[in-house]
Amino acid sequence: MAALVTQSGVSLLVDETASQILADPVRFPPNSVQTIGEKADVAIVLGGDGTTLGIGRRLAQYDCPIIGINAGRLGFITDVVLEEMSRVIPLMLEGHYVRDPRPIIEGSVLHEGRVVYQSNAVNDIGITHGKIGGMVEYTIYVNGLQMSSQRADGIIYATTTGSTAYALAAGGPILYPSLKGVVLVPVAPHTLSNRPIVLPSDAQIDIKLTEVKDGQAYFDMQEFMPMEAGDVLHIHVGRNHFTLLHPAGYNHFDLLRRKLKWNLMPTSSRIIRYPSGNL
Repeated sequence: MAALVTQSGVSLLVDETASQILADPVRFPPNSVQTIGEKADVAIVLGGDGTTLGIGRRLAQYDCPIIGINAGRLGFITDVVLEEMSRVIPLMLEGHYVRDPRPIIEGSVLHEGRVVYQSNAVNDIGITHGKIGGMVEYTIYVNGLQMSSQRADGIIYATTTGSTAYALAAGGPILYPSLKGVVLVPVAPHTLSNRPIVLPSDAQIDIKLTEVKDGQAYFDMQEFMPMEAGDVLHIHVGRNHFTLLHPAGYNHFDLLRRKLKWNLMPTSSRIIRYPSGNL
């Protein structure tokens, strides 16, 4: 990767991890994420979706766009495959790309009315029980108005980016990336009528825990903060953006077909005769 970028006539900054891997501190000295964010025109991230989410959250305040190279599994936001890297990256560095800004969401945990923890996320912010199998009880307020009280395994507040992640697995809808909206998705709610709801992106959300001692707020499932009864998780869409650069010709529907197998059609059924007796 380093050779590919430098051969394109581009100056290269590497972070601490990449510098250790390259093992050439003279040519590739380590740089902090802050330095990269302030100086770089684009960041190239080699890894999976989780790696890209983590770096994206940290670079958002610097408005530094990201090219994601998939070295993981699904690769939903890292859409340059390793086999195409040597062909695609030089073209993108020449300006042949699709710019795709995504919202960053911000969350604050309040204890007795005082902010005790703050962070941001690309995919989702939510509340779960701190112990496996536990449920949480909470009340949701939208712009100061009570929306509902629920008992569930958790609650997810997801962006358009996060709508194809944990929220999708919990039964939420897929939101088109440029949609100005967010989605609230209860996880295994105790009352089946509690369904996901899409809200405008400028909505201010407060989720108050009512009867639980071991709750926790999470931020992209990378940061966690314990919560107890009476604590409030305040969530809103922030001012910063997480900007992805896609190869020229990028199509979100093509991504859904490839990654979620939307292109598979049902086939005609055949009668399968199993042998008698136990399997």
